Amino acid sequence: MRMKRLLFSTLIILTFAAACATGTPPGSIPDHPLRPLADIDDSGLFSANQNGTKVAFTNDGLYLLDPDSGDEKKLSSAKPVALAWSPDGLSLAAAFERADFETELLVYSAGGMVMNEAVIPVALSQLYWSSRGDLLGVGFVLKVYSFGGNLRQLLYRIDDDNLEETLLTDSTFRPSLAKQLKPILKSMLPVSFSPQGDELVFLYLLDPPLFSPYFQLLYQNWQVDKPREIHKTPLQPMSFNWEPSGNTVNVLSEEGLQTLNLWPSEGEAVVPSIAEAYKFIDGRLHYGSELLFDWGKNSQIQILGDGKFLLSVNRSLYLGDGLQNRAHPVYNEKDWNLRRWRYEGLINQKEYLELLKENNE
Repeated sequence: MRMKRLLFSTLIILTFAAACATGTPPGSIPDHPLRPLADIDDSGLFSANQNGTKVAFTNDGLYLLDPDSGDEKKLSSAKPVALAWSPDGLSLAAAFERADFETELLVYSAGGMVMNEAVIPVALSQLYWSSRGDLLGVGFVLKVYSFGGNLRQLLYRIDDDNLEETLLTDSTFRPSLAKQLKPILKSMLPVSFSPQGDELVFLYLLDPPLFSPYFQLLYQNWQVDKPREIHKTPLQPMSFNWEPSGNTVNVLSEEGLQTLNLWPSEGEAVVPSIAEAYKFIDGRLHYGSELLFDWGKNSQIQILGDGKFLLSVNRSLYLGDGLQNRAHPVYNEKDWNLRRWRYEGLINQKEYLELLKENNE
């Protein structure tokens, strides 16, 4: 009798779990329920073009989805590690891990045809398409020797099959640290590009002989060789989230959430009004200081136009609505030059803000 009860209880639990996996969508913005689009794998990896008419996602391979019609097309049986759409929405870049510290990059048309391919000699950390149309990849190479380890982080600008390489960091460290970090290194080296894609933040691993190892958070305009030191922190998992202005970065770590002003000399003059910005941090969507919804740490979001957004959570991909319209970054050559001049020290922050205002009036 006890065995029957146990089996019955187990059946109820399994039935409930199955219903949760395939059933009711999670909650969302009031009066705007989520619409299920597709099943998605544990990584939750997806990417949509800016107007949301095409969505690439992973589920035992790479798929291309038309949210309006529901049509799906399988592009590859291999599982990508990163996805990025061009700013015009006509090209999809997908990165596939082929070997240790080797990544294959395929560029598809919006219809799913392969247009270009290249091999990048790194383990990829981030793939991004700038508003200007630069396809950018950042990755690392780790070499472990009996006497220590060497870690190099590199940025690539990919133009068809031409790779323009920039060295970002070059670290050496003790053998014990090299062995400890090797299996988890990718999760420990986050990289995040600014909304316009001409600047980025990343971590520099340092292991001084007489002190504990630590990370130095670096900020760089990739058109200029030298990075700037922003923040020192112990070795720990971290994630970055840029403010829409591109002047401020939110850093989430075991120490909590910190907001770092990249141009602190001007104080709050460069910090956008929190009432004007959406933030998605640690699974929580905020509008200004207001928490709109908490979908959990493993959820991912992409905000589209017309108040819509895509959400991956619990191995499912959803289309949401109910946000305020958000303008996507648009390339402006003068703005790009101003940011580079500011970074190079040719103009100060006050001059940058004045010239930026004049350029956009």
